Amino acid sequence: MTGPEKAALDPAALRNAVTDQPASTAGAWAGGAASVEGFLRRVVADLDRMPALRVHHAEFGNYGSGYASYVDVFVTRRDGSACRSANGWTEVEGLPLALCRLAPVAVLFTPGSQSSGPDGAGSRGLPQLPLVADDAPPGWAAEYRQIRQVLDRHDLGLLDARLLGLPLERGLQVDTVLGDPPYTVFDAWFHWAD
Repeated sequence: MTGPEKAALDPAALRNAVTDQPASTAGAWAGGAASVEGFLRRVVADLDRMPALRVHHAEFGNYGSGYASYVDVFVTRRDGSACRSANGWTEVEGLPLALCRLAPVAVLFTPGSQSSGPDGAGSRGLPQLPLVADDAPPGWAAEYRQIRQVLDRHDLGLLDARLLGLPLERGLQVDTVLGDPPYTVFDAWFHWAD
């Protein structure tokens, strides 16, 4: 088990996470929410400098309401080959990534798409445990390696579905609209309450 995996399963850290308290006192997390926000903005800027990928969208505003325990990032191919436009709508295929605000961990999801249209209309998915990518998704191997390199450079552990699917200790509740009881490690680290 790696350091990030061990930390992600620490009972005290999980109890903090479900109450939206930082589960780490290292690095940016020692400086509070503003420090974490600045750190995650630097990570997103670094992701946007990847040779084959660019950041299409990064949601720092908790979707405009409530609280998200993560920053929702969507990366797509830099060359524009994953972008299609028709009838005023644009659809972009890419890799969703969630950067946790509570600890130095992240999760990558299987390829998805986001669409946008006239007057700000659009759609995008929310993080879900069944969509976690444990390895490079087909057709995205080089891009997956680039994302891993950026996360490694910032000491962010990339968690897998096996670990994230483990149950939380009995009695822990998570205020989230993304999942239902019985709650898992995923729910503790990556939740959103509207």
